[in-house]
Amino acid sequence: MYSKIYWIGCDPQQTEKMMEHYDSVLTPAIRSSEHHVGHQMIDSGDGKWLLVSNYHSEAGAAASVPMVQELVKPMMEKFGMTLEPITQGEVVRSI
Repeated sequence: MYSKIYWIGCDPQQTEKMMEHYDSVLTPAIRSSEHHVGHQMIDSGDGKWLLVSNYHSEAGAAASVPMVQELVKPMMEKFGMTLEPITQGEVVRSI
């Protein structure tokens, strides 16, 4: 498994609308993606989350970039969302 870790932020007044959009648009796309294993979002408060995106492989993570960009761009425009990469790599332990 391969993971990418990001900080996600948005205008705190747009949090609820952004999460509704995430659940209705991104969640189904991620679930139907042949490359994604899933995502975990950790709420750190004030419109900021840590996102762990899990993929079957590094190649799958790379192949999913166009889909992710297409899904995220409207969220940046509508909700002031930011997506800041932190790190990525092979998962070496999963307990």
